[in-house]
Amino acid sequence: MMWILSLLLLVQSDEIKNLRDVNPTVRKNAISTIAEKGDQVGIRPMIELLAREPDDSVRREAVDALERLTGMRGFGPDFMKWQKWWEDEGKKRFGSSSFDASRIREQVESKIKEVDDKTREAKNEIRILSITVAIIATAFVLVMIYFVGHVSSKLKEWKELVRQAGVYIEESQQITKRTDRVLEELEAKKLDILEFVKKLKEEKENEIERFGDLLQQNTDHKLREEVMELRQKAEKELEETVGQLRQQIEMEVRRMGGDQKEKLDKDFKAQEEKFRKEVEAHTLFLQASFAHSHGKPEEALKIYRKLVALKPDHQVGWEKMGTAYRELMRYDEALEAYQQAIELDPEDPSSYYNMAATYARLRKRDKMLETLNLAIKNDGEFKDEALNDPAFRDYWNDPGFKDLAEG
Repeated sequence: MMWILSLLLLVQSDEIKNLRDVNPTVRKNAISTIAEKGDQVGIRPMIELLAREPDDSVRREAVDALERLTGMRGFGPDFMKWQKWWEDEGKKRFGSSSFDASRIREQVESKIKEVDDKTREAKNEIRILSITVAIIATAFVLVMIYFVGHVSSKLKEWKELVRQAGVYIEESQQITKRTDRVLEELEAKKLDILEFVKKLKEEKENEIERFGDLLQQNTDHKLREEVMELRQKAEKELEETVGQLRQQIEMEVRRMGGDQKEKLDKDFKAQEEKFRKEVEAHTLFLQASFAHSHGKPEEALKIYRKLVALKPDHQVGWEKMGTAYRELMRYDEALEAYQQAIELDPEDPSSYYNMAATYARLRKRDKMLETLNLAIKNDGEFKDEALNDPAFRDYWNDPGFKDLAEG
């Protein structure tokens, strides 16, 4: 059965194997190669990669490749949307899975058919040979009998020749029996192969289903644990800070007397409310960042909205919200969020760069060059970033873009 396993392992290409490499650069290169070749076998493995990939650049590369191979737009890096599309439509168009058991079965059955044809040809040749040998031997015996009647002195020699002819006939019969036995063994192996392929397909389907369940359970459990830990930590810090403020105010009240008590109480409540908002904003930012980094941009977007509603001057929150909008291909809303971030911090190069990437997706060349220029002026490292960002792929050969990124 080892040659069968080797045959099954060869079905997967090196690029598809490299999608599970520990090096994100190797994974990105594998995605680019699959997209350039138009290898539709890689669609399913890249959808699975979205569920486990921690690197944002690899995820963006995978989304870009999936859009090019499938022609689908609007899913972004959302694994659940791609998975639903695959189950509803993609499987019918491009095959059942990255490890296509039905295709392997067809290849194995093709090999079995080829072996059957060759075995049948060999059996026919052996039977023809056996018949030929039998005819020759019979003719030989008849000739010997004829000569025995005429040449009695050679009787002993003729008997030996007849004996040898009998041996040849017996050997021919044994060859025929061995051939029949080999054919029976091949038929039995054929049944084993079909059973093996069926079992392998069932195992792969069970593994895929189990992997999906485990991934969902682990992600939800980890998210709940980290959020609870952050909330407990924030509440503890809040309680300690409020206690310190209360002690300071009580001391100040005792020192200054009753006339200032009302004013101090009001100041204390204002400081307490401000601090609570800071803690809540920090907790919301951590929750949104965690959801975003785990491939849940829609969930992260909901939390970012709460964050900026609570604290409108949270510049990083506005920028991250713009990135979530951009990953969901809601480009106009992404530009509005980046503009809010820039108004809060006009010197932040990251907001300008993300805005330029959004304009590139919208194919607004002049706006893209203008905002990219502002980003590079504030931080020259964005030159290399732009030269490797798939968002600017359509402009890599543009003279204006090259002047900015390579100048």
